Amino acid sequence: MNDINMKPSIHGDQIHHSTCFGCGKDNPIGLAADFTFDDNSGEVKFTYNFKKFFNGAPTFVHGGILSAILDEAMGDLCFHLGYIVMTDTMSFKFHKATPVESDLIIRAWPIKKAKRKVFLECEITSMSGEIFYVKGEGAFHILPPRFFSEKLTGEKNSVAFDLLSVNKLKRAHLFDRIST
Repeated sequence: MNDINMKPSIHGDQIHHSTCFGCGKDNPIGLAADFTFDDNSGEVKFTYNFKKFFNGAPTFVHGGILSAILDEAMGDLCFHLGYIVMTDTMSFKFHKATPVESDLIIRAWPIKKAKRKVFLECEITSMSGEIFYVKGEGAFHILPPRFFSEKLTGEKNSVAFDLLSVNKLKRAHLFDRIST
């Protein structure tokens, strides 16, 4: 590790490449979501406003876009916890049509870690938390470090590798409440 005093990641784009569909700031057709990690709750939690271009039915977000942002939120949470992962399985319950051009809360949190997998849950709600639009869960394969390459991180390879180490070291206590 290059910098022992390095702080853990807070935003998804600290680890991913700049053209990532989920968090890349240089992807003109991507989601450009923040995927902010909250150290107090141990979850990814952020406000998001879907552009009208993400319509499925008029004025409502396409289900594939909802699935994509939740997949990214869970995957980013794994990175914030120090794991390189790939999606294994996901399932979603779409409770209510999700409006475009409205501020919404997106959350993802860990449920358990077992062998080479991390299990998570996620949701999209209204700002007040009173309306559930989508609730989901996913399982993610933990990949060995040899898979960590420029293919996953683009130009941030060495910085991201250091961040993953710091994230795992400084957030290991979050798994104390999760069965292993």
